[in-house]
Amino acid sequence: MRLHPLLVAVLVIAPVAARATPNFPAAAARDLQLSAPPACTICHATNSGGAGTVVKPFGKYLVSRGLRPFDEGSLAGALGAAAGERHDTDGDGVLDVDALKQGLDPNGTSTQGPTLEDPSFGCSATGSAGGTSTGLLVLVVVLRLAAAHVCRLRGRS
Repeated sequence: MRLHPLLVAVLVIAPVAARATPNFPAAAARDLQLSAPPACTICHATNSGGAGTVVKPFGKYLVSRGLRPFDEGSLAGALGAAAGERHDTDGDGVLDVDALKQGLDPNGTSTQGPTLEDPSFGCSATGSAGGTSTGLLVLVVVLRLAAAHVCRLRGRS
């Protein structure tokens, strides 16, 4: 039996999409005693997170201080460095750690609001990270396979 190329693509892409570190927002909230976990976008380009997507200045700073994927100890160390060095990513006079405690983005790109207080999707959601994108990809592939099967059946008639 030959696997359809789209099915192979899903099998290859799905594990890649789930490489965000889903435990980091909760771990940061615990370590800094935040009222809610921060959004993934304080470090990543999107709430989906993922390998190689730490593009925000605060995230790059944490990486420069030893942050490693899936390693909560390295996150605690990097956050400790931010506090000890009194780091202020956006230069607004509010230290990064204090900005997080106030529900603000340390990059200075947003104000207090649902983005930081209600991370109900992306790498901070319960379950596997990137689940929405992966689920959508799987749905599209399944629909495409079904359509191809119907076309083949019609062609035989």
